[in-house]
Amino acid sequence: MTFTASHTILLRRQGLLFVEAGTAALPSNFIEAFEINLAKLGYAVSTRLRQRLQTISTEALTLLQAQVWSVLAENLGGHRTHVPLYRKFPDDVPADTSGLWRRRVLSHFMQAEGQPCLHCGQTGTTHVLNPCMHVVCDQCFDGSNYSACPICERQVDRQSAFFQREPAKGMSTENVRLKLLDLGVSAAQAARALFGSFCERTQAMSPVDVADLSAIVTEYGAEVLPWLPTTIPVRENIAHVFGTLLRQCGPAVAMPAAAPYMNTATDVLRLVASYSGADPGLLPQTVVREFTLAEARKKKPYRQLFAHSYYDRYTSLKLPVEINRFKMAKLGRPLRRALMAFMESLPAESMTEDMLRHRSYWIWLGEFLHPAEYRLRFPKVALAFEIVRGKAPDGSPAPAWLTYYGKLEAAINLSDAGSMTALLLQRPGELARRFDHALRIAGDDQAAVEGLLAGLERCAPQFSTPVLLTLHALLPTRGTQARSRVYWPKGSVVNGVFARDTRAVLAPAAIARSVAIVERELLARLAGKPGVGDFIIDTRLKTIMVPFNERTASPAAIQLPRGSTIGIAPDKTIRLFLHWCEPERAHCNTDLDLSVGFYDAQWQHVGTCSYYQRELQGEFGRIAVSAGDLTSAPYPDGASEFIDLDCVVAEKHGIRYAVAVVNNYSGQAFEELEHAFVGLMLRGDTGGDHFDPRTVEMKFNLQGGDGIFMPMVLDLEKKSLHWLDVYSRGNLEFNNVASSNTAITSICPTMIDYFASGVRANMFDLALLHAAARAQRVLLRGEHNIVIERIAGESASQFLQRLRGGEGAEVAAFDLRHDQQTMAALLDGDMVLPQATLAYILKPGAMAGALSASDYLA
Repeated sequence: MTFTASHTILLRRQGLLFVEAGTAALPSNFIEAFEINLAKLGYAVSTRLRQRLQTISTEALTLLQAQVWSVLAENLGGHRTHVPLYRKFPDDVPADTSGLWRRRVLSHFMQAEGQPCLHCGQTGTTHVLNPCMHVVCDQCFDGSNYSACPICERQVDRQSAFFQREPAKGMSTENVRLKLLDLGVSAAQAARALFGSFCERTQAMSPVDVADLSAIVTEYGAEVLPWLPTTIPVRENIAHVFGTLLRQCGPAVAMPAAAPYMNTATDVLRLVASYSGADPGLLPQTVVREFTLAEARKKKPYRQLFAHSYYDRYTSLKLPVEINRFKMAKLGRPLRRALMAFMESLPAESMTEDMLRHRSYWIWLGEFLHPAEYRLRFPKVALAFEIVRGKAPDGSPAPAWLTYYGKLEAAINLSDAGSMTALLLQRPGELARRFDHALRIAGDDQAAVEGLLAGLERCAPQFSTPVLLTLHALLPTRGTQARSRVYWPKGSVVNGVFARDTRAVLAPAAIARSVAIVERELLARLAGKPGVGDFIIDTRLKTIMVPFNERTASPAAIQLPRGSTIGIAPDKTIRLFLHWCEPERAHCNTDLDLSVGFYDAQWQHVGTCSYYQRELQGEFGRIAVSAGDLTSAPYPDGASEFIDLDCVVAEKHGIRYAVAVVNNYSGQAFEELEHAFVGLMLRGDTGGDHFDPRTVEMKFNLQGGDGIFMPMVLDLEKKSLHWLDVYSRGNLEFNNVASSNTAITSICPTMIDYFASGVRANMFDLALLHAAARAQRVLLRGEHNIVIERIAGESASQFLQRLRGGEGAEVAAFDLRHDQQTMAALLDGDMVLPQATLAYILKPGAMAGALSASDYLA
């Protein structure tokens, strides 16, 4: 059988395998072997999949097993070899980190080949390691424990006699719940449904979703054209679809198909960016350029760093800088003409206005489009480029132009609420984004407030669902001042940006009326979707955020939305893992460090487990232990680091928070590595293999540049994990927990408070809105199971109020109606649901084919 890109995507996302029926009759032991191998990754097969597998040949089963193993293992991080510095971890980790450091320094500078050991005085016990050439003593350093040089901790040739054989570890004895793989009916139909769900998304997609969408379009090419929905709400997603199609099929096929979905010049710019393999979000590109020391000291981000006399030794430095351009793909004449013909069809004023919003990009694109050559054919386009460039081809000045945003900022600066409202009503998207600000400008001017509220009601049907949900969650919090105001700047990763909240609070009456308008529109919109009989809602979804700013989400095995909180098992050992690999032709070693910082309830630093303190001990036992710090990760094997954390012991020592931190200590940026990922296992048995894919709870890729990555915070008192997925720029090098402490103790508590304030919508509230608009009966699953039936003639708004109050009958178990369509929003896939249930399940477990959280926003 052919295992295509769509087969890989559907297996990874939906747990589906598409196997054509054969004529063979495989012995049961063949299928048992297949299942045993899958169980090592934490997967089981359904009865119908097992029956189908028995009909294929031995060769087909062997090939299928290899393909399935590759996909599932990579999703969990099990496709890499994980050998930490200390092979006997979590045992035999040197407790005296300072003493070990002193021995390493003495050996580095003073130990010579053939001389007696500096530390034990014995002769004939030293070995020279290659290629670092350090001389190590096998009596002072345990060769059966180390996997790299004990002195520099870099990867070396393991054929040296210093490295002794260490008994192989076996699989740990874990009690795990297997995830189900099921038999798919039609790969083409499933790919079409997934493609449609991507197109219908109402916000920018995560990197994983973008890659999967592009892979489907690449595989099916022009066959996706009949699959296209009537509208694609998100501009970037339009670019992803047709930019990929443009590469596959050329402008003759792609441009006529794309034209109905595009109506601005920026759509053209995004399309060209996607076609060129760049981000259609039009984010600045980071490139490395060489500067003289004098030039570097003038650069704003680096002034303080390079002021130190340490850098006087350098005549030049290579630094990352941001530019508003991307590497342009070849634009042939047919494509250039097609792009400019589309632009010529746009209204001249709006096209020029749009181009000025991304002026640097258009100046760059103009170098390849050559609009002056087509001045007679496309005169509006040529004039727009002259205004963007500020001059005509002959050097004469271009006409002056006052932009929409210039007019808007002028109205804001003058506190002219009437003019501001009139401008915002021209662009409903701007009204939604600036509604809070507009209410503040209006202040006590009741006429201006009424005008804004009337405009909100008129424009609300044009807002996207995510924008409505944002307003629905934000506005009720604006009656009081927040501790901090958090910003989400557009970028490839989320940086922690926040400031003191200086906004004036909004009037309660304005808040109440605004929320009512938004809620009515949400309920009306959701009521237009197909109705359902039963809707099952897990109350634990109150701490799972509705996805937002997904373009910056770290690619992950489980797409946990940023800001979410999930419970952790207090009796399990938390094992954090980090793996990275340098590019094949890397010119420098890259040192990433996995660390955990420990803090009390007031965010005062209590301790650290990291490369400079490998074991954190306390009065009640060992709190955490590190598997060692590898300082290189050569291609192809890379390097792995682990930290074990005992939550029970940590809490006994007054520790409230444990912050997982990945520091880029030196070398290449995260995004330049061959691969780099971090994650978390829950281990009941810390013996056995260091890495057990069955126990992986979270695994996510590193992205962005140099600095500090703070993915998660463990709250040991509440037995919960806060998923932050936030970066801080840090320094160019030498980042560690100590140097990052200011960022940790400011960003982490601020983010936790921000999400706990209710300022962002959660999945429970979103599910309640769906249920109130669409369901006849709602089943609230939690500590108490409650059933709430819709009353005849009851409006969606009235039903919603009863759902929020939990006004229903408590039951021991749910009696689901199998003769009606069922929907579910669950945290875990541990519930037997009727066939063909539409379900969102954060951790699918035994359920296959669940919706994503973003599908609930469509």
